[in-house]
Amino acid sequence: MVSIVLPCYNCQSYIDQAIDSVFQQTYADWELVIVDDGSTDQSLDIIRQYAESESRIRVFTQENRGVSKARNLALENARGEYIAFLDADDWLPPDSLRSRIRKFTESPATTFVDGRVDVYNEAGNVLQRSWAPAFRGNPHHKLMRLSPACFFGLTWMIRLKPGQSFRFDERLKHGEDLLAYVELSQHGGAYDYVEDTVYCYRNRAASAMKNADGLAEGYQALRKIFAASHEFGATDRLIFEYKIRRIMFLTYIRSGNIAKALRYLIR
Repeated sequence: MVSIVLPCYNCQSYIDQAIDSVFQQTYADWELVIVDDGSTDQSLDIIRQYAESESRIRVFTQENRGVSKARNLALENARGEYIAFLDADDWLPPDSLRSRIRKFTESPATTFVDGRVDVYNEAGNVLQRSWAPAFRGNPHHKLMRLSPACFFGLTWMIRLKPGQSFRFDERLKHGEDLLAYVELSQHGGAYDYVEDTVYCYRNRAASAMKNADGLAEGYQALRKIFAASHEFGATDRLIFEYKIRRIMFLTYIRSGNIAKALRYLIR
């Protein structure tokens, strides 16, 4: 069974499409574990309407404590051998689960399966670009170097070993997905991918990744965590630092904050 983890906070305009995309999966052995993170709009009412007619949906609620806490609550209650993630404003194409389960079946040694990600505009009706993975093997060092070859976001399907669990660092508001992948992969495990699109991402103006200062704080926290790792060598540090500075420079430029962009680049 695949446990699909879906945190939700004030996404009444999008949650229908997210849940409907799970119903439309060609692979039927799934459960949808939804955690409402203290929504103040109609999101929870919509979710409960779906849950009343579908036993594979399990709903949990909490006060607004952040997306990492919400995902952790879902993971604590997930019952599947496989874990997949879906944000409340995104959606899955119909073969998203089936294509990745097929890859796991063909490759018993594989632990993580990814695939193409299509990025849409905020309305969800215009394809802006696509991202495709380009790496096979253990992704640990690639992740620590911020390689885009195996990381877009929470698009991996993860095969758990019996008794295995993982959690997100609830101290981080940004970068918690990267850190979780780093920690998962540090004990081994092979990353592979399918050619199909497995995730559809909505490029919203209010997206967490558009919060430049929060993103900078997240990278600063990751810098400290990675620096304490004995696996993080001198070359890794240089590559990581270069990529952080480049990402933050471009992020601040796009947000119109030229002063912070230059300050981040030269500090």
